[in-house]
Amino acid sequence: MKADAENLQQATESLSRPHAPAPPDEVDPGRRFVTLVFADLSRSTQLAALMEAEHYAALLSGLRRAYDEIVPRHGGVVVRVQGDGLLAMFGYPQTREDDSLRALSATLALHAHARTMQAVLPAGFVLRLHSGVHGGLVLVRRGDIECGRFELTGSVPNIAARLAESAAADEIVVSVETLGPSARHFRSSEPETLAVRGRDEPIHVVRVSGDASGMAERRAPAGTMAATVGRGAELGQLGQALAEAARGQLRVVAIAGPAGLGKTRLAQALAEDAEAQGWRTLRAHCDESLGAEPMQPFVQVLRALDAPAPDTIAQAATSLCVRIAGLAAQQPVLLLIDDWHWADDASQHVLMALRRLPPLRLLIVVTTRQVPGPQEPLRFDRTLALAPLNEAMAAALAHQLLGAVDPFVVAQICRHAGGNPLFIGELCHSVTHAQLRDAALVQLSDAGASPGLDRLHNGAGFLSRLVESRLQLLPAEQAELLRAAAVIGNVVPLWLLDQLTGHGADSSALGMLAEQDFLHAGAQAGTLRFKHGLTRDIIYSGIGLPARQNLHLRIAAALLHRHADGAQADVQASLAHHFAAGGDSVLALHFAELAGDRALAASALDRARAQYRAALAALDRLPTTAARVRQRVDIVQRIGLVSVYDATRVDLAMARRALQLAEGCADAPLAARARHWLGYIHYGLGDMPDAVQHCERALAEARAAGEQRLSVQITAALGHALTGAAQYTQALPLLDEIIAGRRRGTGRTDALTAFTIVCRAWVLGDRGDFDAAEAAFADALQCLVGDEHEIGSTIHGWHAAVLLWRGHWERARIAAAESVRIARRTRSLAQYSIAEA
Repeated sequence: MKADAENLQQATESLSRPHAPAPPDEVDPGRRFVTLVFADLSRSTQLAALMEAEHYAALLSGLRRAYDEIVPRHGGVVVRVQGDGLLAMFGYPQTREDDSLRALSATLALHAHARTMQAVLPAGFVLRLHSGVHGGLVLVRRGDIECGRFELTGSVPNIAARLAESAAADEIVVSVETLGPSARHFRSSEPETLAVRGRDEPIHVVRVSGDASGMAERRAPAGTMAATVGRGAELGQLGQALAEAARGQLRVVAIAGPAGLGKTRLAQALAEDAEAQGWRTLRAHCDESLGAEPMQPFVQVLRALDAPAPDTIAQAATSLCVRIAGLAAQQPVLLLIDDWHWADDASQHVLMALRRLPPLRLLIVVTTRQVPGPQEPLRFDRTLALAPLNEAMAAALAHQLLGAVDPFVVAQICRHAGGNPLFIGELCHSVTHAQLRDAALVQLSDAGASPGLDRLHNGAGFLSRLVESRLQLLPAEQAELLRAAAVIGNVVPLWLLDQLTGHGADSSALGMLAEQDFLHAGAQAGTLRFKHGLTRDIIYSGIGLPARQNLHLRIAAALLHRHADGAQADVQASLAHHFAAGGDSVLALHFAELAGDRALAASALDRARAQYRAALAALDRLPTTAARVRQRVDIVQRIGLVSVYDATRVDLAMARRALQLAEGCADAPLAARARHWLGYIHYGLGDMPDAVQHCERALAEARAAGEQRLSVQITAALGHALTGAAQYTQALPLLDEIIAGRRRGTGRTDALTAFTIVCRAWVLGDRGDFDAAEAAFADALQCLVGDEHEIGSTIHGWHAAVLLWRGHWERARIAAAESVRIARRTRSLAQYSIAEA
């Protein structure tokens, strides 16, 4: 556990000196949130073999001209054309919120053009493309003759290529996380899971077949839209507007609020209700593209009704009014228009023309991010201004999306999402696919990123684009200030931000960021907090590595200077995080271990585990020496103390690695200790045969090495494991031996003795000796000072079970409730779940 004092001193002195900023070309190495399109000609090998070389060359030339014309028209950049294949990028040089919509629209246009290309083709051949679309964070650098116009580094290009490989002729395969809410603009298949070579997790994809403008049967994208939890009042108002319109009172309603609050999902719920009542539903949308046609949403509706496209506003208004009035005479009509905040002036005039129609069965609902101003009542009868979900509603939504899940994870998700249903949905999706509850907890911590766990940091493609596009609209000064805050963490001390950037509490730039809904006052005085933790994560991941490391080390230096003793647990955890992210594994190891010890002493089990794992990750980045192996076994031992109350399979893998390294050191006592804790983690997981086997072998090794104190500890562990295996005859003598040898006064917490007595009480209760069991439980409680130690939850929980066996229902309920209280305080999921049950 001891750190190299000389290294610590030298590193601290180095960090105290001012750091020069990185060279400009290293500050931003070109990280971008982009959407990539891979397109290939289907059956190209067969075509090349069957066609004359000149004819095939002419075909490729025509295809390349189409690539060069269509991709830029939709706001994309051709990265590389190789043979008949295309790699195009959307979101460079500027990330736009609708990059996925542009990418899919361009790809559909390419597919349509290929089908109409005139070429000398073999009999039975029709030109078809197959494409893959995927987005995320890439490193964009200058290309060359081999890489193409740009060199793209990261997993996104590989995944996009794999999606293209999986596409059939004339098929576009796009990842759900990239498409996001833009799915409502396209006809697509149901989501499916696709295994991608080179990636551990499968990807959820849809197969896009066309544009869905004006189609009534479009649905909200699966997995991206949060449910309507907490929106009962708004649904009631929409239902009232629907009823009024059904009686012939034309109504125009706006659903307003920032991105992610569920505007489209509310509109979708209304559409489902209306269609169930026999309404005709028409849909349209606006987008921010400079190439968007005038009167875009209403032109889409007219096309869906097979009406000719209008040339003027007057024609559009007249044609639309006539068509809709005719429809409304037959059945009620619901017109939904998404993203009205991007509507052009011509569309505004057409809406006003519809507004002036005589009474008819028509309800128009628009979704917008702009809350209508004082003059807007002329245009809207109602405005539903959505607010973030409160804490209770956010938790209800998370539970609905996740089902039976760790309540501590739900609390972290709600805190991280800031009441935004879209963010809650994405975090729930990430937790579901992370498979490891504890990994998700580390991901959601205020400190920031954890090495090797980047799923939540990169976020879904559409969320990354949303956040990055907002960031790029900020003035340079505010954008850099926000990036610095993101490196500090989700909670930003004002003094630290001031020292890092020169912007204090009275900074106008900070005030503007608050108005833009990025930062707001934290719960503690003198702090700021990101409105949405996921926003912070996406901004953080978009910062170049050299600049990010430089900022982390400067933050660590400031923290060390301000907190010279470094005795506070939160400061130690922050130092561990910033040193790790800054690339200093020695100091990261030192402070992570200290933070873990303080958390364990405070019975904050999840925090202790997270810090010990961070320490092991730092050890993995350092050369393996005998001293480092001993340090690893020490850390695994403390993870084992946590695992007794809340074990995970990840802990098991760490214990196995520690044992393997200890055996390689030819240190018998060290190997016995490592094997002991491997056995104890098996015990915590309920793997009793493995626990007994490892403890028996460890005990033999410890005794052979003359390790008396270690032998006593292993004997206790073996007694516990035998109790868990219901081998009571073998367990009782060992338990009695440990209890007799470890009797202490009541001046301190002695968890080992208390737990051993609890095991003995359990054996007695299971054998029906209830009076003796009662006395043993009372004895176990005498080993503790205070009632906040995690062993208290075990004592009360096991006691509740024995009371149930006796039929003492009320006493059992009281004991279980006390176990729940302590488990919630110590964040022990296993004890919490058992006691709740």
